[in-house]
Order: sequence, then C-alpha cells, then structure tokens
Amino acid sequence: MKPVNSGFTLIELMIVVVIIGILATVAYPSYVDSTRTANRSTAQADLLQLASFMERNFSEANRYDQDSSGTAMNTASLPFNQTPRTGTATYDYTITFSSTAPCTTTTCFTLTATPASGQTADSCGNLTYTQAGVKSASGTGTCWR
Repeated sequence: MKPVNSGFTLIELMIVVVIIGILATVAYPSYVDSTRTANRSTAQADLLQLASFMERNFSEANRYDQDSSGTAMNTASLPFNQTPRTGTATYDYTITFSSTAPCTTTTCFTLTATPASGQTADSCGNLTYTQAGVKSASGTGTCWR
C-alpha cells in the first residue's frame, strides 16, 4: 500500500497567490478612495461647524472680522483649525479663516479646508464655505454632497 501524501502542490499555491494579487489590485484603490471620501466628509462637517461658530460670533459682534470685544478674528481665533480633531497626529486638512479678499466688507467670511498628507491626492482639492452658504472646491468631481 502506497502512503497518501497530503499538502499543496506548487501549482495550487501559485494559483492562490495570483488570485490574492488580483483581489488586492482591485480592492486597494477602492479602499484608498473610500478613505479619502470619508476624510473629505469629516472636513465638510467641520467647516459647517466652524460656520456656525462664526454665525454665533456675528450675532454678538454684528460683524465677522472681530469678536464682541473688538479683537480681530483670524485662523487662531477658531475653536480648531485642523481636521480630524481627534485621532492620529497626521491631519488630513488644515482649516483657514479669512474675512478679507474675496470678502470686501465686515459681513462676510470664507473658511477653507486645505488637504494635507495623503489627502492631497484627492481630486476635490481645497474645500471652501462662505457666510452665504456657498460651498465650492478647487478640484473636480462631486465634492460637496
């Protein structure tokens, strides 16, 4: 009686490696794109939260460029200027505040989220939100949903 060999042949092992390679080739770009979309959504939510902060400031000071005590508003005046606010120390977006150009009065502002680190490859580029509720992006694609 001949002993039964158990195990995998080299051909079977190579077929499994090829299948895993094909799956990884398809899945990884999709994963990275989904991660960028999630990071962009977080930045958009943070921009809207900062816009609410600016509206509360306007209700007290009657202007966006200063707070109620007359101190000039700038990026450092915001409650936060990076997103995500919690988690890893590598930030996906940095947020800036402007009450100057393209604004021409004390009753306007622009919040801009600029991609950083791995988010720079996102096709949407900079995300902006103004006091008028105008949402825009410097890149292409469906950026605000």
